[in-house]
Amino acid sequence: MKSRTKNHLDEATIRTLVREQFGRECRVTGITELEGGMFNAIYRIKCTAFDRDIVLKVGVRPGIPLLTYERDIMPVEVEAYRLISERTTVPVPQVLAHDFSKTLIDANYFFMTALDGVPLSKASRRMSPENLAQVKVKLAEYLVQLHGITNTYFGYPTDDPALRYATWHEAFLGMFEQLLRDARDHGIRLPFLSIERALERHGDLLDALERPCLVDFDCHEGNVFVRRSGAGYAIEGILDFERMFWGDPIADFPTAFVFCDDIREEPDFLKGFLAASGRREFARDDDRRYQLYRLYIATIMAAETFRYDRMYGTAQRIWATAQVRKCLSNLDAR
Repeated sequence: MKSRTKNHLDEATIRTLVREQFGRECRVTGITELEGGMFNAIYRIKCTAFDRDIVLKVGVRPGIPLLTYERDIMPVEVEAYRLISERTTVPVPQVLAHDFSKTLIDANYFFMTALDGVPLSKASRRMSPENLAQVKVKLAEYLVQLHGITNTYFGYPTDDPALRYATWHEAFLGMFEQLLRDARDHGIRLPFLSIERALERHGDLLDALERPCLVDFDCHEGNVFVRRSGAGYAIEGILDFERMFWGDPIADFPTAFVFCDDIREEPDFLKGFLAASGRREFARDDDRRYQLYRLYIATIMAAETFRYDRMYGTAQRIWATAQVRKCLSNLDAR
């Protein structure tokens, strides 16, 4: 996937980073670029310091245009991996080393253990309906564990006191308002006034949340890796937490199932979530908040297309804009 945010490194630079982090005696025996992502340059590496492959993830160069929330987000992902490893049983890669000094290269980077399975997006076609249902229930249970990690403020992780919101209502409106400013700045055509009216009309729904929970907000099938286990597949690990924020657990639903505009169409996942979280039902207000969060991710997907090549960017922008309008219609109907 071509994107202006990908900071590609040559093999000599990658070898230098490996030696810097794992010792001069560490010898690199293989480097393969992983091309599936849309934001960072990522490399799978074989080296003599480890008996398994490792992964190098490279941050965006300074000066590359980004959405505001995307600026310098790699430290967020590394911290998320630490929290998840310490406080849950959710399987995630182990961070082996990181460098945010921008001294050896002009960007952040970190190394982590590689996963050996395949994305659920590929494996699901080969899975039995029963096996796929089991995986979706387990994914719901893992997300509930993530949501058990809490914080003292709402919003994106930040050191700026002005962006550490006391309520989820303030945080979500602030996050969305900034996104709309970014979209306008990048010349993205969206029904801005309709979005703003929907936020004003339905904003009170956000007052129900009192606890800032860790929300992955990128747990789609491409970031959930599975591997063979007995006669089927099981989750091996979950990746990419750089877009996390502190907010409402239900916000993880529309990014876990990007093409689903009603989470009740995923009954195995929803049943697993309700059972693991102790909730009795997915209520009407929950559904309306789901639509607000789906509106947010659809707006992000439209706003970020300025950095993609013309063919892919146009296709995503058309699809995402259609989802924005569908969410607005769904909110009016509910």
